[in-house]
Amino acid sequence: MNITGGLLSDKLELAAQTLVHERLRALRNLVGRDLNPGDIVLRPTPADARRHLFEEACELYWNEMNWEQITEEERTEGGELTEMVFPGLLTLVDALLPRGANGEPDRVREHRDVAHDFLEWLAGRLVELRTGRQENQEDKEQARREAVITDELIDLVTYRLYQITDDEIAGMTRIP
Repeated sequence: MNITGGLLSDKLELAAQTLVHERLRALRNLVGRDLNPGDIVLRPTPADARRHLFEEACELYWNEMNWEQITEEERTEGGELTEMVFPGLLTLVDALLPRGANGEPDRVREHRDVAHDFLEWLAGRLVELRTGRQENQEDKEQARREAVITDELIDLVTYRLYQITDDEIAGMTRIP
């Protein structure tokens, strides 16, 4: 079951799936390990709860993105502080992917399938932003900013979903 199927057109859904697939392939190469074993859904989220949690994630995205567009609080000369743009949303993603005391995924309480659905929705949103046509320069700049923030948010959600460690993240950004 894929929650996003009813919300994204077939072309957009394919583009979003391809974006996520290619991002994961590149991430595997960067971290030098397989990412699939941590991606097992042992207990699928019941359909009603899955839709509710997915819709909550989407609503948080829109609310926090709109707030940033109004205030530009997290905008710096170097770009956006994406983690600070989406504090509530990233807290929800963390709650969807709880860990046990040993640091391993808590397979009984997690909602990994919801996090997957949301990641795919974010990818679809990014495709929309990149391919959309804006009427004026202000709208173009706003879409560009939102695309940059959404692209960075995709990375943050992916790191959580695939348990990318801080050391692995630092290794990706380190200049040789």
